[in-house]
Amino acid sequence: MTKLDAQIDNDIIDLKEILEVMVAALNQKWDLSCLSMPKKRLSSLPVKLIDLNAGAREMTVDTQGAELAIGTHFFRAQTGGMSYTFKTRLIKRGGDKDSPDETSYYQFKYPNLIRFSQLRDSVRIGLDDWQDIQASFFMEDAIQLQGEVVDISTTGTKIKFEKDFDTKAKHSNSIADCQLLLPDGSLVLTRTQIVGTVYDEAKDISYVRCKYLGLNQYDEKSLELLISERVDELDHAKLVGLR
Repeated sequence: MTKLDAQIDNDIIDLKEILEVMVAALNQKWDLSCLSMPKKRLSSLPVKLIDLNAGAREMTVDTQGAELAIGTHFFRAQTGGMSYTFKTRLIKRGGDKDSPDETSYYQFKYPNLIRFSQLRDSVRIGLDDWQDIQASFFMEDAIQLQGEVVDISTTGTKIKFEKDFDTKAKHSNSIADCQLLLPDGSLVLTRTQIVGTVYDEAKDISYVRCKYLGLNQYDEKSLELLISERVDELDHAKLVGLR
């Protein structure tokens, strides 16, 4: 009998996890846009996230000369085939120091909810009868779990673990450090958001679906090359079958 232990959804509401996403957006320099709908048409203004104040739960954005009105604004961040959108409130113009160089800086409160989704052009490949990719999860409280990747994309992965994952993880935070050992021996290191687990009691195996919280460019390129290699092999097999 198979049970669903965690419903897969697209919302991040935990304050600690929201901070993790914001830190990843800052450190990895995600593409960030401020969204508006003048005359019922969606408009996108490229902006830069330049600072976070965790204590005050505020973020500073550089609009690069554009002016914003005090009130509620919508933002979209994109990275590695993932799109994150959130609503937040503009509280004041200027940075913490209010210097002349900060005239296009605006301070916003942290969002209370972040919604994420996978972009349509992201390709996910299965690894059945192909190459093995080992995965290591580093949870809070120094818990380390070893698994095997079932399928993978540049936005996330599904990993198979022995036993009941939730019991082994001891209900740790749903954001964890993840290390993937690729077939060529290279390592991919990323923060991950666990979005769902399925435990197969009959086989005593758990399947964990997770999304990356910002890959660096080198790791993203490594995954793109791996996926491209697999897609090329599958396309070749299809051509051979048509002969």
